[in-house]
Formats: sequence, structure tokens, C-alpha cells
Amino acid sequence: MKRRGEEGVAVVQLGDGTLGEGTLYEAFTFAALLKAPVLFLLECNGWAQSTDVSTTTPGDIILRAQGFGLETNVISDEDPSALHEQFGRIIQTVRQGRPSLQLVRTRRLLAHSKGDDDRPSELLTALRRQDPLTRLTTEVDRYAAAERTAYSEITRQADSVAARARLDDTGASALPFSSRTLSSLELHADRGGAEYGRIAEELNAALHAMMGARSDVILIGEDLLDPYGGAFKVSKGLSTKHPGQVFSTPIAEAAITGVSNGLAIAGFRPVAEIMFADFVTLATDQLVNFAAKFYYMYAEKVTCPLTLRLVSGGGRGYGPTHSQSLERLFCGVPGLRVVALSQRHDAKRLLTEAVISDDSPTVFVENKALYGLRPMTAPPADATMVPVIRGDGTFPPLCYRSSSRNADVTLVTYGGMTSACESAMATLFEEEELAFDYIVLTQLWPLDLLDVLESVRRTKRLVVVEESVAAYGVSTAVIAHVAQEVPGTLCKSVGALPLPIPSVRHLEEKVLPDARAIRDAIAQLI
Repeated sequence: MKRRGEEGVAVVQLGDGTLGEGTLYEAFTFAALLKAPVLFLLECNGWAQSTDVSTTTPGDIILRAQGFGLETNVISDEDPSALHEQFGRIIQTVRQGRPSLQLVRTRRLLAHSKGDDDRPSELLTALRRQDPLTRLTTEVDRYAAAERTAYSEITRQADSVAARARLDDTGASALPFSSRTLSSLELHADRGGAEYGRIAEELNAALHAMMGARSDVILIGEDLLDPYGGAFKVSKGLSTKHPGQVFSTPIAEAAITGVSNGLAIAGFRPVAEIMFADFVTLATDQLVNFAAKFYYMYAEKVTCPLTLRLVSGGGRGYGPTHSQSLERLFCGVPGLRVVALSQRHDAKRLLTEAVISDDSPTVFVENKALYGLRPMTAPPADATMVPVIRGDGTFPPLCYRSSSRNADVTLVTYGGMTSACESAMATLFEEEELAFDYIVLTQLWPLDLLDVLESVRRTKRLVVVEESVAAYGVSTAVIAHVAQEVPGTLCKSVGALPLPIPSVRHLEEKVLPDARAIRDAIAQLI
């Protein structure tokens, strides 16, 4: 609203049980930094479900908010006229970009939900006597008439909504429907002989182009501003050229994602960077319980076109908390899309499609080991590309088939493992004369396996490779689906050892999968 010059106010309704949530204080931070027109309306009734908050909330609530620079006030709801007058004043203050916390002392008359109210009956009786509505008995008739009219209209609307309610039980993706048709020929790295830059440079070029063409593309994340330009330099030059479209934030992944959600449902195209995928655990609530649900909860009227760039993977000696591949956390979550960049993809085109053309909240997986590499344009050993087209907004896989004879094995991978897979394929082709169907997944969720199934019906052998631990991962999901659809297929998964990823490079190399592990898995099947 502030960016658009609107005079609206965002009201965040809270209960006092919320005061233990860390996300609340991240929201305070962002509201104060942005001078955003936000009113935090804190209704204090003294109870958090069944717990007296005096036993769980230390210190002074007002001092907490004042520590963030928020304007504050405490008022009781006993006098509705005073309450109305106070909020009339404070709304004008908030409109001017002075975020505020207003604490209203009130009471809870009923149970939090069902049967969880063990408060003494004498306390409940006293609370009902204090209820401001009981003091308005002289106006009951007027209120009752208005209430009957409102209730009648609400009932009519509810019946209308219920009549239109439906559930798609076909197993189809519940993502916002897209008529966009995508071909793998558009997504794979081939510029007709024109040279590619390094993948970090290609992503940077994509962001420059999108921001230059559209003011609704916003980049948000940590340490993005020049001259630093991001931990991996993907945002280099953006804040200089597009200063109003780059927001370098505090270290607060939940708020980064939450603010991005807000931008997305308000009509922007936010691109949120999670500096290391390991930190996405702090943002998972905002992705799984908010971004993924808006489309469902609001009658398919609300979309959340957030693109969350997930900087994943090891191989750089960054240790156990900066080297994980956690995209598996979001595969299987209805309402999210998960897309993975590889060395075989045109990075600029793939990111642009995710940000501009897709109305789904999308987790865009970037393996950090790719940043310094250029896309691979020459076909893999003894393979030619098979075009794959999808017409429902799905990002198609990149499929390659042996050009000399029928394949012996179907090899499937994604992300940062293409180089290791293709090294293994080349060795086995030269030394063992093995031929491959080779499939690089683009969309990890919802899982699109039409081409994998078509291949294994011919080869009857499947090896799936991922950098993460294979158990409960993408490879396990692929194999489980293939096992159900093509019984009798011999399957192997290749992934990391089930250990935290070491910092010491020679130990890291032992934990992560490599070309030798892939060759061994293929040899076992053969």
C-alpha cells in the first residue's frame, strides 16, 4: 500500500498468547524499518487457550513494542465510545507511516475451542457482567433488528458459496491452473552457438531484465545491496540500477518470506532469497501454512506468485549448517511448486518463467556449486534430446535418449548432480558399451514422471541420483511411483551418506555422492 501511494492501513489482530512467537518480533522489526502503515491490535484477555498468560509472559508487553520504536497505547474495551475515539486517532497516525501497537484489555467469555475451558464459574459470571454489550441494553432492539438483517444476508451468501463448493479428487495438481505451454527445448541450455556466462551471471541477468521491464518484481533477502551484491553475487548491481526494487533485510527468514507472501497476494512478483537452504527451516511455516494455502482457502480468488530462491547443496566446504539440500521439505506440500536448476538448463529462461509466468508459490532450487559453472550445451555421451511439451503450466524435464541403440538403463537426476551423472555415463559407455535414457527433472513437485515411466517400460532398470540423503527424498518418491506403475523394474537410488556434511573437504567428498557411486549403482543393476 505504501509503495502504491494508497492510504490504507493493515491491521494485524493478535491475542496475548502470541507474545511467545518469535515471528511477531520479526514483524515488529520489519514494520518499524519500513515505516509501514501497520496497526498491531493486541486483544489481551489473559488467556492463551487454557493457560493463564501471567505464567508464560514475562516482562512488560508495552516496553517490548517500544523497544522496536512502535507507538503504543493501552485502553480498555469497557467504554465503546472511548474505544471508537481512540482508534479514530491512531488510524490517522498509522496512515502516516508510524506503525503502532494498541493493547486492548478485554475478556474471553467462552471456551477457546471445544471443552477446553476449566475456569471457575464465578470468574465467568463476573466476566459476563463486565461485558460492554450487556451495558447497551437500551439499544438492544435496534441492534437486534440490524443483526437479523445481517444474519439473513450472511446466510444467503454462505448457501451460495456452499452450492459452488467442489473438490477435485482426480489426483491432479491443485496449483493455480495455467494455460501456459512449456517445451523442454525452451528450458534447456542452447542459444544456437551464442556463449553463456556463468550460471550466477545468467541468474543476475534474468533479474536485471525482469526488474527493468516490470516494476512489480521485487528482490528481498539478506546482504543484497551493492557493493557486496549478495553472498554469491547473484544480486550484484541490482540495487544500484533498481534501488526501489531491492530490499536488503535483517537476518529474519520467517519475516522475509512472510513479507514476500504479502507482496505476492497484493499483486507483486517477489523473489525471496534464502542465503543458504539450511536457513529455510525458519521460513517453513510461512511457506507451508500460508503461501501454499491461500489459493485453497480463498475460493481460488487469491494467488501467491512468490518465487523463493533456495541456495542449496554442498561441495564448497561450508560444513553441516551451510551445505544441505532441503528441497525435500517442500515436495509433497499441496499448493507449492518445487523447481530445480541444473547445468543443463538455461538459467535465465528458467528463472524468468518461474517469476513471471507462474502464479504458484515456487521454491526455486539453486545448487551453489553451479554458480561458477557455465551451462552444458553439448549433448551427453551418445545421446540426443527428445522434446517434451507440457500444457498445464508444468515445467517439463529434459530428456535425452541413446542415439545408437536401445537404452540399458534409465538414469534420472536433478540440480547439481548432472556433471557426476554424465561423467559416469561417459565412462560406462566407453568401457562397457552401455546406453542410457537420461532424464534431468525440472519440476520436483508436483512430480511429473510421464517420461520416466515411458523409459522404464523399455529399459526395466532405473537409477535415480540426488545430492541429499536418498531415503525419504526425491529419488525415493520417483522409485516408489515407478514401482507401482511398472512392476518388475530394477531400481537403485544414489544419494549422500546419512551424516551431517563435514567441513573438511576430503570428508565432505566421502559423504556426498560422486561419479564412482553412480557407476557402482548402475553396475549392480546390470
